[in-house]
Amino acid sequence: MKTTKLRRTCVAALASLLSTAAAHDSPVCAQQTATGSQLSLLDAVELALDHHPSVQAVGATVDAAAAGLGAAKAAWYPQLGLNASAVRHQEPMVAYPIHAFTPDAVPPFDQTLYGGAAHLGFTLFEGGARTARIRAADAQLSAAAAEQDQTEMAVIARVTAAYLQVQTASGVLTASDRRMAALEAERERVGRLLTEGAAARVESLRVEAALATAEVDRVRAESALNVARLELSRIIGIAGSAVQPELLLTVSLRETAVPQDRSTLLEQATESSPALRRADESLRAAEATHRAAAGAWYPKLDLYAALLGFGYTDDFTTEWQMGARLSYPLFTGGARSSSVARAGAAAEVARATARLVEMMTQDELDRALTRVRETAARVDATTRAVEHLVEVVRIEQLALAEGVGTQTEYLKAEAELFTARSSLVESSHAQIASRVELARVIGELSIGWLNSAVETNP
Repeated sequence: MKTTKLRRTCVAALASLLSTAAAHDSPVCAQQTATGSQLSLLDAVELALDHHPSVQAVGATVDAAAAGLGAAKAAWYPQLGLNASAVRHQEPMVAYPIHAFTPDAVPPFDQTLYGGAAHLGFTLFEGGARTARIRAADAQLSAAAAEQDQTEMAVIARVTAAYLQVQTASGVLTASDRRMAALEAERERVGRLLTEGAAARVESLRVEAALATAEVDRVRAESALNVARLELSRIIGIAGSAVQPELLLTVSLRETAVPQDRSTLLEQATESSPALRRADESLRAAEATHRAAAGAWYPKLDLYAALLGFGYTDDFTTEWQMGARLSYPLFTGGARSSSVARAGAAAEVARATARLVEMMTQDELDRALTRVRETAARVDATTRAVEHLVEVVRIEQLALAEGVGTQTEYLKAEAELFTARSSLVESSHAQIASRVELARVIGELSIGWLNSAVETNP
């Protein structure tokens, strides 16, 4: 999901262009549309992946997990340390150790003593805890990477939904404007007939009532468009005034066939879903942590070596030492048992969580697949409804002009056509959103998938 450096530079430049242009109250939209600086769905997704805080946070989580793995692996290397000291005593002290009691083995004394040491140590055995900690850290890194994929997919789905919502609201607003234009024409017709005395006052009242209703629908559509624009601008991190419907490209599916059957999709989700992968890796990390805690029941064997230095102002001497240390705590007040029990409980939680995520993934798959089929059927039905209602309105308008139709039937047909057109816009975009959601659930959603499954046109 990482973009190329050139792509990121272009997207950043686009964001800067949109935000800068939005700050001016000149004909921004017309200028940008004319120069081709439009905001495609892929551009919006790129902006969100670069700037959305959830993506930045999960990226830092991956970095932290990678650092944790490095820290765990460091336990396999020897530990080398240096220390030095300078101490002033009230009374003279032995300057350096003596290793025999002989007449000539009289050490010097001094009030100011200096010391230093170089320590080299290595843990040879600790009951497998070290290996288990590395496995836990590796699993945590894999879980963080899966979480990153999951977060990026969620952001792509959210950007797509917000982008489509802007276009849906814009389409409903356009349908509302077309309806109002038709009703304005009807009002002019009725006005002429009233002037000639060939129409009743009730016809004028009826068309005025229809216009008032249309105005309410238009205000509602315009408000929905403003809310959708602001939501999209927040997600992708640019000024709200830069997100205008005329700058967005029309989005459509390259193919609308219903995807494969449920069993195939479930198998694909099991293999590719980042949510399932994250749960499995979290379980692996918890089990490894439990194993590391159990390592406290084994003795620990350390090897060490040191070069020691002792001296005072007039002399300085060094000596070396090496050895092995075996340690085992006989009594810890229950701390060891409690740590193992706590890690075991955490592993049980992770195990249950993995089963829960599997169930939730199946639920999401069923809902997404049902939604895909439902929206495909809705698009097909509403397309036919719009085609039929366009013809109905035409016939009713002709009948009204010829004096054989009724205004009530014409206004009713116009209202039904507006509803059908609005429903078609919503259904078409809902179909795209449902396919994106299905791709997210089964773990194949990415910029590449979006580019191959969806096409955009000015």
